[in-house]
Amino acid sequence: MTWNEREAREHVTRTEQLLSGLDGITDTAVREQALDALHALAAMYGECLARVMGGADDATRAAIAGDELVGHLLLVHGLHPEAAGQRVRRALEDMRGVTVLSADEAGVRVRIAPQGCGAPSPEELARTVRETVAWAAPEVARVETEDAAPESALIPVDSLFRDAAAQPAGNR
Repeated sequence: MTWNEREAREHVTRTEQLLSGLDGITDTAVREQALDALHALAAMYGECLARVMGGADDATRAAIAGDELVGHLLLVHGLHPEAAGQRVRRALEDMRGVTVLSADEAGVRVRIAPQGCGAPSPEELARTVRETVAWAAPEVARVETEDAAPESALIPVDSLFRDAAAQPAGNR
């Protein structure tokens, strides 16, 4: 059975809902047993993934990690072949108005430059950056954004106005 991307996303959402519901189990022993069973199952799947990734060449590992669902599962188990910084840079490379200054597991720093009328505000762009980083590299500890300095105009505005005091009296 192979899921298409929509089915995979729906299953992930359903799984997250089920896992969140475990906190609502009032019987502590039952809740702990369910959590222990889930952790054991996840550890076993992680070991299986580690064996698959360990036996694959670089191109195969990259292809496996390139699948969104499998890539996130590899992240959960610390097996993703691509470093956090690389994943962040790739995820943000086409985002207009965003320049990655630094990116690694400890943190990401980006410069945000508003793109003008109709473009997202700096706050919206910063939120989108945080969401994108969380999706691409959930292990990143922090995301810092800084506003880009406004670009200087080619002709300073002041030079467009005549200074009456600097002109000869006959030209005023």
